[in-house]
Amino acid sequence: MIVTTNETRTNQLGGLELFAGVSRETLELVAARCIEVDIPAGRELCREGEQARELVVVLEGHAQVMIKGYEIAYLGPASCFGEMALIDGRKRAATVTAATQLRALVFDADDFHFLLRELPSFAQRILTMVVGRLRLANSQLSERAGATNRSPSQWSPPTRSANLPTQ
Repeated sequence: MIVTTNETRTNQLGGLELFAGVSRETLELVAARCIEVDIPAGRELCREGEQARELVVVLEGHAQVMIKGYEIAYLGPASCFGEMALIDGRKRAATVTAATQLRALVFDADDFHFLLRELPSFAQRILTMVVGRLRLANSQLSERAGATNRSPSQWSPPTRSANLPTQ
């Protein structure tokens, strides 16, 4: 584990998109709520199906994301993971392993929820990130299913609409 000062963490946070535009005073408050860790390559950071305990923000290095044994993504600097399970309280959706040596900031569940409540801009960025992941997953599913790119307004009307009362 690396021991860093609150000042160093404040500067690191200020350089992350998750905290873009946040005041220096707020960054100092956030920096006091996380720890910096040094993680060796090959170490499993979380396991699919386990309970989440933290949000991890990658500062340096890369991590591999796997679901049901299949590699689905790599995370690099400024990426984070753990937010989904912390938000909905369900088990982890993926296993994440350090592909290279990592430096990361770690927020425990209580601190993550504090940030969501107290920093609307942070909550908005987390929401945007989760929606981006959902859109990517939808796109990948669509490609696999051979679906067309037509909008719903171009689809045939549902059969139940014929049963609606007319005015």
